[in-house]
Amino acid sequence: MKVSTLFLFVVVACVRAAGPRTHSAIGRDLYRENCAVCHDIEKDKAHSRKFGPSLNHLFKNETLPMSHGKPSRQYVEVRIKFGGAVMPAFAKRLLQEEIIALIDYIASK
Repeated sequence: MKVSTLFLFVVVACVRAAGPRTHSAIGRDLYRENCAVCHDIEKDKAHSRKFGPSLNHLFKNETLPMSHGKPSRQYVEVRIKFGGAVMPAFAKRLLQEEIIALIDYIASK
């Protein structure tokens, strides 16, 4: 077998073994790519050293970190799509399905 054919075979086998990404994995990856720079999700606000508010237990808290309103998926979706005072808007970068996966991931933490 030629080296290029063997390489192609290995790549195809790895892709098939990995299988499709789960909804949770998509949300996690989107969080890491778009949110983790500014927001913690594993640390509470008292222990976070990031620029944006901590998203740790966001939907389990009584109030949102900045607006102090009641946490809701709708509010978080609007913030993701249209941004805030410092937060950039992601409406042109993320599909609706990706935003839902991202919110589901945040809600799972």
